[in-house]
Amino acid sequence: MAKIELVYWKDKIGGETERLVADAYSYGFSVGPHGEWEMVIAKEDKEVRKNELVNIKIGEIEVPPRSIVLPCPIMRHALGVVSSLAAAGKPMPVEERRVLDEVIFHPFTDGKVSKGELLCVVNIFYAAIERRLARGAAEKWLRERYRY
Repeated sequence: MAKIELVYWKDKIGGETERLVADAYSYGFSVGPHGEWEMVIAKEDKEVRKNELVNIKIGEIEVPPRSIVLPCPIMRHALGVVSSLAAAGKPMPVEERRVLDEVIFHPFTDGKVSKGELLCVVNIFYAAIERRLARGAAEKWLRERYRY
C-alpha cells in the first residue's frame, strides 16, 4: 500500500484544482476477449493552433464498471490526435461506472475542429481485477502447497 496525493480538476479542466490523499494498492488485471469501440466526437467548435494542447468537449462516453479504456493509435482527425480523455471531478475507481466528457487534443497544424467531427476511437475492454498478494505471500503459499 502506498499513500498517494491525487490532484484533479474540481469543476472543469483549467478550473479550480483539489487534492485528495488516499491509500492506493497495486493490482493487476486480466482483459477478456470482449470489448467495444467508442467513437469520440466533438461536441463543440474549437479553434486549434499547432502544438498547443487544447481541451475539447465531447459526447459523453460511458465506461462501465470493471473496464479499462485504451486508445486506438490510428490518427482519425487531420488536425491532430487525442492525447487523453478526461472528466472533471474526483477520480473514481475502476470498479465504478465513469463518464468521460472531454479530451486533451494535440494539434499538428492550425485549424478549426467542428462539432460532430470524429476525433478518435477508443477501445473499452472488460477486465477482471486481480488483487496482488502481499510480497512473499504467493511464494509462501506455493511452498506450503507443493512440499516435497
